[in-house]
Amino acid sequence: MNSIFRNSEVSLTRDLHANLAELSAGYSAGKIFLLFDENTWKHCWPLVEGFRQIPHENLLVLASGEEQKNIEQVMRVWDYFGGRGIDRSSLIINVGGGMLTDLGGFAAGTLKRGLPFINIPTTLLAMVDASVGGKSGINFRGLKNEVGTIRQPLHVLLYLPFLKTLDKENLLSGYAEMLKAGLIADASLWNDLMEFDLSRYDEEAMGRLIWRSIEIKKEIVDSDPEEKGLRKSLNFGHTIGHAFESESLHAGNPVPHGYAVAWGMIAEAALSVEKLGLAVESLRVMRDEIHRLYGRPPEGFREAGQLIPWMKFDKKNTDHRINFTLLEQIGKCRINCTATEEEIIRCCRDA
Repeated sequence: MNSIFRNSEVSLTRDLHANLAELSAGYSAGKIFLLFDENTWKHCWPLVEGFRQIPHENLLVLASGEEQKNIEQVMRVWDYFGGRGIDRSSLIINVGGGMLTDLGGFAAGTLKRGLPFINIPTTLLAMVDASVGGKSGINFRGLKNEVGTIRQPLHVLLYLPFLKTLDKENLLSGYAEMLKAGLIADASLWNDLMEFDLSRYDEEAMGRLIWRSIEIKKEIVDSDPEEKGLRKSLNFGHTIGHAFESESLHAGNPVPHGYAVAWGMIAEAALSVEKLGLAVESLRVMRDEIHRLYGRPPEGFREAGQLIPWMKFDKKNTDHRINFTLLEQIGKCRINCTATEEEIIRCCRDA
């Protein structure tokens, strides 16, 4: 394959058509089904079209937006593809951002007890966060990713020209997950990301940074595929970030995932100062960098009392204690940390 970087699960490719044709060679064109959302259908289908002669009725386009990541849309996928003869000799290709690959992976992993699927993430967030690990799922009763599976895709194809279709907000949303990778596991990556200028987009340099972020996640996931231990390190920033994301979605004013996680990382770094002795200077550097990129968190974040109920539903909790991954230093984290509600509220105010 004409890949810039590649491992057994993920390819960063220069030739999307060649990669898709090779990966789907074992499936007849009539057995290949494609899933898009409205945005990726408009902006990305022209870059995908033509790799095989797929029947037009094998394409399904869903509405865009995190609020679509629900059981009703999964049932729509099951019903539409099922009505067109999908079976266990079929292949599903999901083309979209994190919402679409989460939902599409869940639909594929559950339909007929599991069908093979390829993910083609089209946003930076989906490339660095959804490309490794096999997690998929939907939101349920206001809780983010409350229902889901862990099932590996047949392959994930990363095609950097898709990033040119994104606005700044979408780029920053994915960049937060790259910052997280550096903070939990690689201080040199964190430093490289602080020096990288997103406004002067350099595709080659971005490709290297994306791949390093993916390598970090893959190393962690491979060592703990069922999230019993080390994989929890990937949740840094997400306990508070997911709570704020759920609250904002519930209030009808959704905040991009990466923004919520970025602000969550500041609050959880402040908690790390209290609980693990993270250097105050490291917190200051993190706060300054995240404020520069994402702005200051809104008042709804800083007044965190309303976020506590969401945190109590977090999947990572044990024995009714809110569970955190915290930083010992930049590039090194500790899992299974807990904090009182008063400590959490105080650290959110520090964000």
